[in-house]
Amino acid sequence: MNKVKKNILTALKIALAAGLILYLISSGGLNLRSVGRVMSHPWWFSLVIIMWGLLVALTSLRWYLLLIAQGVSITFGKTLALNFIGLFFNLCLPGATGGDLIKCYYLASIYPNKKIATISTVLVDRVMGVLGLLLVGGISVLAHPAISLSGSPLIRTFSCSVLTVFMAASVGLILLLNLPISFLDTWLGKSSGRLFWNILLGLYQSVRVYRDHQSTIYFSLFLSAMVHTTIIVSSLIVGRIIGSNLSWRFYGVITPLGLIASAMPIAPAGLGVGEAAFEYLYNQVGSPLGGEIMAVLHLVSIFWGLVGLPFYLLVKKNSHQPAAEEAILSQIKGVG
Repeated sequence: MNKVKKNILTALKIALAAGLILYLISSGGLNLRSVGRVMSHPWWFSLVIIMWGLLVALTSLRWYLLLIAQGVSITFGKTLALNFIGLFFNLCLPGATGGDLIKCYYLASIYPNKKIATISTVLVDRVMGVLGLLLVGGISVLAHPAISLSGSPLIRTFSCSVLTVFMAASVGLILLLNLPISFLDTWLGKSSGRLFWNILLGLYQSVRVYRDHQSTIYFSLFLSAMVHTTIIVSSLIVGRIIGSNLSWRFYGVITPLGLIASAMPIAPAGLGVGEAAFEYLYNQVGSPLGGEIMAVLHLVSIFWGLVGLPFYLLVKKNSHQPAAEEAILSQIKGVG
């Protein structure tokens, strides 16, 4: 019954994504001819594709460094391969973070003695990604107050929310990495014995390892900022290709807000949700091409996600075999 409910829920989310896209097309919010214009500028479109390939490399490097800090013996190439598998499943599972679940599954299979430690790296990696998005968005908000704080009520509300959440998260991160928090050790230690508390204690202890690797955390944040800056530049290039005359200043403020909405676990790969969010937000600053920009970026992300399919098929083919710690990754030939 649970499987039936899960399948029904997945089907509903796919239907929602399709419904949103069809609605945008029928209402004029998503012009497929505008999307098709990218093919008339192959060199610029190729540059965007290459830039998104760089994003995959940067996110893989970030995750690799977090794994190394946990004492996990893994090569960058193998981390890259697992990251590609995660990207592939982002296309299949609701939201833009569904691939994280698959990465957790394979990490637990590969490192059975370090399940909590390795899984914690996926969580920390996701947190670093969100913080990087908030950092870039916050800097853009402060750099362009005429757009973010003096614009439409919606943009002003979102911009203030981004600043508030980023400042709170930054303070929390600094406190977690530097202040003694022995009371948590005592509290969680007394609560251990039950499965939930044991998992929570293991996650806490794994994350606490980064107190001794603060340079890794801050460099990961820097990599995240580079990732989202590249996405903003990609949005600008796509906007120029399809005919948007919007000033470059708007992209730094609006794009991060659209990305946050796209990451909500509502539809596979954020399809439909991202287009609707971009269309609405970009309309707030006078551009009718927000949906088209997101649609092109989704096409590029789908291209790189499909690159993960061969890696997944190779791992799936060999993962049934009983294995030692590196058994599954050792099957990824030619990587690392």
